Amino acid sequence: MHLRVELMKMTRILKRVSIDFAWMPLALLTLLVPRNRKLWAFGSSNGQKYADHSRMLFENLQEHGGGADIRVVWSTKSEEVFHELMGRGYPVIKSDTLRGFLTTLRAGVCVYTHYAHDHNRIAAFGAYKLQLWHGIPLKRFKAVSGLLEKGKAGRQRRDFHNWMLNVQKKIFPWANPTWDLLVFQSNVDRERTGTAFDGTYRRGLVAGSVRVENLKQQFSPQLPERKAGDKKMRRILYAPTHRALGHESLFEKVPVPVGNILHAELQRIGATMDVRLHPFQEGEAVPDIMKCGPVQLVANSACDDIYSGLHDFDILITDYSSIFIDVLPLGMPVIFLAPDHLEYSKDDQGFFSETFSVPGPVALTWEEALIYCDGVLNEGKDPWLESREEAARFYFDSRAGKKSAMENVISTVMEELRIE
Repeated sequence: MHLRVELMKMTRILKRVSIDFAWMPLALLTLLVPRNRKLWAFGSSNGQKYADHSRMLFENLQEHGGGADIRVVWSTKSEEVFHELMGRGYPVIKSDTLRGFLTTLRAGVCVYTHYAHDHNRIAAFGAYKLQLWHGIPLKRFKAVSGLLEKGKAGRQRRDFHNWMLNVQKKIFPWANPTWDLLVFQSNVDRERTGTAFDGTYRRGLVAGSVRVENLKQQFSPQLPERKAGDKKMRRILYAPTHRALGHESLFEKVPVPVGNILHAELQRIGATMDVRLHPFQEGEAVPDIMKCGPVQLVANSACDDIYSGLHDFDILITDYSSIFIDVLPLGMPVIFLAPDHLEYSKDDQGFFSETFSVPGPVALTWEEALIYCDGVLNEGKDPWLESREEAARFYFDSRAGKKSAMENVISTVMEELRIE
């Protein structure tokens, strides 16, 4: 099984190398095309989604221009994203069309949240590459973790795989680019994200958190007190992460109670629940009880950034998803539903540190998790508030100065490119 998986990986790399050989003459010719430093192209999630820090910076510059007449355009491979942004009146291109290729070819700055495929790789070759990434990692990146490859042989296969990628990068620099600026949300983020990007970026910047700044504008300072006779339903968001990159069942690791127990408990505490699975986990069968009655299963659509509607929820239930890190500065209560917490770090990628990896109550069953929710939502019991505040200081220790995160990023790029 492992050998077959590794052969598939090697085949994919060899296929990519063959394609890069074919594109080499055009890639080199793109270096002759002059770029407009005031034209910034934005992308995210391998060109498939309109989301993350890139979306927030794009919308900010679209509205305010950054003080230097900067023009922005969103680059996507998704028809859904393209038509959605066209409908909003936002500048948008399809990266796999001639117009998209030529626009990216002229862009002086290309903004990323994931990897090279956020944009057309060939057209972006030669642009200033701004990597915002998409969150402070709780778990170690697969590229620097051997825990998914069991034993010495597994680590050797991983090392050989990474070696092949490094060779590809040296021969075809547009395939796995060097980032001109890699943005960190804090010093903790620099230590963690910087580990995975070691040797692949020219300059790092601790700028503060674009996402937290954006979320703080949406969130009310505290959960309103529930008074007698108040029939307004509380809203719970269940946002778990994947298990072994989607290769293991979430619902086997976190079993849902049989019968009507889950619905009955939600009705008792006066709450509804939205379920947002990690994209890696969306392919697995979801128990019927998790998508009917007071429970709604929400798909990860291309234009639906989970953070844009986060302020509509009263409490978060998660496990090992770094989404909890993003809500820490907002005061949002967090319950950790993690019956596999003792084995998870061994079977998956492992935590960077046990410090504040779960700053809150760890429930082993759904019944226990909803008891915690009831205490927070209806009785005002939140003994973990201080722990979350301490964790927020730990994760967001940026000390980035008086400028906002967006201002830090924009001014740094403008300074490096001498944009006036």
